[in-house]
Amino acid sequence: MTQAFRNVAPVLAVLALLAAPVMAQDGGAQQFQSPPQAEFGDEAPLDLPDTAPESGADPALDAAQFDALTRGKTFDTYDSESGLYGVESFLSGQRVIWRDAERCMHGSWDQVGDNICFFYEDKPDQPVCWTYHDRAGWILGRYEGLYELPPIMLYPAQGPISCQSYLGA
Repeated sequence: MTQAFRNVAPVLAVLALLAAPVMAQDGGAQQFQSPPQAEFGDEAPLDLPDTAPESGADPALDAAQFDALTRGKTFDTYDSESGLYGVESFLSGQRVIWRDAERCMHGSWDQVGDNICFFYEDKPDQPVCWTYHDRAGWILGRYEGLYELPPIMLYPAQGPISCQSYLGA
């Protein structure tokens, strides 16, 4: 390998990370994109109401329900503004692996009140909490249950993911 190529290789690696929000499991790069519209049915998640439903109309999943929907599965995570921004594998024992363009890390989750809170290895004392709502084929999440903030959508993906081949690791 020539000296010039050795000097350029790290720059190319960084550019590849910046160009792709998530390094896909299949070895390719997934581009920012909207969630798969065919899976939404009649409910269009990019046009969700920003007010809470009538009491009890859309209850948050509890830990057992969330675990039943996610354990052993991997989900692409979308937000309504920028599209796909991460992938998360849900392992047994309420453990997770989160991967995006900037980091890959392990964590765990637990129910705290109505929220499912994630405790990641980079900031274990700063949980990230969401209420999750089953949408029959996908899961809607609201940061700390706040309806005035844009939701996230979790869609089944291929998996599991790991941090072993992650360039940022």
